[in-house]
Amino acid sequence: MIQAWSKKEVALLGALLALAAALRLWSIGYDLPYVFHPDEPAVIGVALRIIKSGDLNPHFFHYPSLVFYVQTLAYVVYYGAGQLTGTFSTPADLAGLSSLILGVTIAPDPAIVMIGRLVTVALGVGLVLLVYLIGRRLTGDWLVGAVAALSAAVSPTLIYNSRIVTPDMFVTFFALLTLHYGVLILREGRTRHYVAIGVAIGLTAASKYNGAIVGLILPVAHFLRAGWSGWRDKRLYLPALVSGLVFLLTTPYAVLDYPAFSEALRFDAAHYAAGHSGMEGDTVRWYVTFLWSTTTLVPLLALIQIVRGVLLRSKATLLLASFPVIYFIFISRFIVRNDRTILPILPFIFLLAAILLVETGRATRHMRDDRRRVVTTALILLTALLIALPAGMSAAENVRRAGERTAPSAAAWIAANVPPGSRIALESYGPYIDPAAFDLQVFEQIIDNSPNWYVEQGFDYLVLSQGRYGRYFLDPERYAKEVAGYESFFASFDRVKTFSSERAEIRIYAIHND
Repeated sequence: MIQAWSKKEVALLGALLALAAALRLWSIGYDLPYVFHPDEPAVIGVALRIIKSGDLNPHFFHYPSLVFYVQTLAYVVYYGAGQLTGTFSTPADLAGLSSLILGVTIAPDPAIVMIGRLVTVALGVGLVLLVYLIGRRLTGDWLVGAVAALSAAVSPTLIYNSRIVTPDMFVTFFALLTLHYGVLILREGRTRHYVAIGVAIGLTAASKYNGAIVGLILPVAHFLRAGWSGWRDKRLYLPALVSGLVFLLTTPYAVLDYPAFSEALRFDAAHYAAGHSGMEGDTVRWYVTFLWSTTTLVPLLALIQIVRGVLLRSKATLLLASFPVIYFIFISRFIVRNDRTILPILPFIFLLAAILLVETGRATRHMRDDRRRVVTTALILLTALLIALPAGMSAAENVRRAGERTAPSAAAWIAANVPPGSRIALESYGPYIDPAAFDLQVFEQIIDNSPNWYVEQGFDYLVLSQGRYGRYFLDPERYAKEVAGYESFFASFDRVKTFSSERAEIRIYAIHND
């Protein structure tokens, strides 16, 4: 039975949400007016194009359209405020981003980027609230919700992805919202919960296509409540209709512009199957290592709770485990792997681990006093460690990002020391160089041409970025050709300046044309 909310619990939840918001807002504009993340300009650009043109077709289907329409609404509010203050006269006055190539972007109006990021922050903080509510309702124990929510609040992966303009926090938030209504179906099973879970599933799929897997939560919750005879309950099939309608309402051009939509799906499927340089191979091992490095023992505790839940036939644990287990198996089949792909299962892992910790602690009440004190102390210390380590990582990462000046420093040095009009070759993920001040040509990667080619073409400088070449040196056996290509450049020209930090490096080479 769920207890009524006390003033202390409300205060605790408020403190958790305040902590989550503070960690996500800290250094949120660290790179501005530059934009370092390679995917933010695409989302922002589509949203701005919609508001300026009035054309609701995003003409971009590598993501579903929900993120674009939500960002567009945010810019409509910004534009309306600007009209009231006389800043904007027409939508054309909204300044778009200027991108030279992937990872090399500047925002003439940094507020445009900040607004988009604040939308994501709101979802990130809302996610922490959902974790608390789910843990409390699923187990009837507020402490489960508190431990899991605290883990989510300080998670370095959730924090980072909660302040960039991509669909990843959208899909994670709505997957968790789906679980919320799955819990209500398990506990109460009212018709409105079936309608609501259909909406949540549709919004999850409209955030990222692979989010549709979260629909698995519906039949698991339904049959755990009703048994196998539950297939006769017509409400089981209602969410399929609702979710389909919601997806089409939020991604209407999946039908209205089906050729472009289907082509994007084919491209993405082939991309994940074929590979992405620097993000491919040893998928399961990579995910396990990543989870260990960012959450320490939490996934192991979650796995123990899943096994425990199966043995005890715990409906709460079976419901909670259904999505992350199937989703992990699904993403492990692809050669491409990254932190954003595994993001949706993190809150589920935190909830599973919290259940194990809290229920183990509650079980000590039946132990002798001396043993209970030892076990309770060990559990408290373990929980504190599981919170403190990622919290420390998050704080350190925020400090690092706030002080990250590698690319801006390189851009400033070039502006001050390279003669105007010099011919410069710039590869992706490098510093933003004013194309009006220099004869600038951009390349996805410098090694697309030979060193001699740049000499013949009359280039004066090459600007190389670790964001591009570094991925190859992380796996020199797989990328032996690329590593050899860059080493040839390193040996062929004089390095006149290097800008580096813990995770970034920019190299500037001079070409002496005799």
